[in-house]
Amino acid sequence: MGKILEYIEKSGGGKYVCYKTKKLSLDISDNDTLSYDDKPVSEFKKSFFAETDQCRKQTVRISDKLISSTPPIFRFFLDGSRHTYKVDDIGIGKKIFPIVCGQIIVGCCERKSRDEFKKYDIRQKLLISMPDDFAIDGNEENFCRLYCEKLNKELESIKYIQERKLEFSKILLYKTDGNTDFAQDKDNYKNRAIAKIQAEMTDEEQLLVADLCNKNKLDDESWLIKDGSLEYNPRFSNFAITQWNNLRTNYNHVVGISKSFDPELIQDYEGNKLSKTIANLHPFERTKVYKYESSHSGTSFAMWYLRLRNSNFRETQFSDVVKCEMVLLKDGQLIDTDIVNTISANIIREAYPVCYGTDSRWANHLYPVFLTESFCKSHYIDSNIILSLF
Repeated sequence: MGKILEYIEKSGGGKYVCYKTKKLSLDISDNDTLSYDDKPVSEFKKSFFAETDQCRKQTVRISDKLISSTPPIFRFFLDGSRHTYKVDDIGIGKKIFPIVCGQIIVGCCERKSRDEFKKYDIRQKLLISMPDDFAIDGNEENFCRLYCEKLNKELESIKYIQERKLEFSKILLYKTDGNTDFAQDKDNYKNRAIAKIQAEMTDEEQLLVADLCNKNKLDDESWLIKDGSLEYNPRFSNFAITQWNNLRTNYNHVVGISKSFDPELIQDYEGNKLSKTIANLHPFERTKVYKYESSHSGTSFAMWYLRLRNSNFRETQFSDVVKCEMVLLKDGQLIDTDIVNTISANIIREAYPVCYGTDSRWANHLYPVFLTESFCKSHYIDSNIILSLF
């Protein structure tokens, strides 16, 4: 048993029992338990346009002239990533719960010029997700903060920890009552534990966007691409709802790009599934921009689909297609069609060169996003080292 589990048993004075169960990476053994990307539609209804051109047509061709002549507008690229591990089971009272450890990385790269692409910021955290029964004095926030400080003090003697100045940032507590957004199954507690770590990652993404806005880094000529959907769920956030809502106001110049998506998420203006239109997109063609309201938060989005290129080999009919999102911050807001076309032209240009052979999702990748992902993943601590701490 590693140093952390020994400390947990010792500090509990008999109230905690660690069972020395098999440690495993949940990223390998499980599919993602949480997806903040699209959800299937709950009912069939017509969608409304979210762009100023209200012309009733299915697709828009991005002109070659616009693609070749448009000045670059994307300066920042953001990606968040996490690894989670089940490190043990802990007995508290008459119940047994999983202990889940996680490391999260949120990174942002900046492109100042054609030849200068570098780190803007990177945020890395080690986290432990425990059942809320773990806070034995009732004051959860204070208990976790003090316990984390004592645990880090205990780990200072480990050479690897000393050399890299590593520490655990937080102990997160997942709920053990009957109220849950997850299916009632044997992995329910584990999924809740992972959700707390995922929430810390997505919260950190939003804080990084807020930092860019506070420093006036984002404007009409300096946009951010966020890898993945912008549809965050406030129920899976460690923020208070007021803080979460305030962070949404920072997304004026942010575009979310999803490499994988549910093509039947929304319907077109006639009430038909949009999937066939997406599948039939020609190279450099987009769908109309539709309004989509998240069932999680009530936030409205402008959403469209764009074919980046025409690959010689397509894995599916949706290869080479990305989903593009922008947050609609005001009721009745429409995105100017000229801006949508300029954004789309820039996204097409960002798809070259391709990362063929280095990523299974290469057909839907934007090259600077691929570089940002690679940069973030290069900072991961080896999983075996983390598991050895427990």
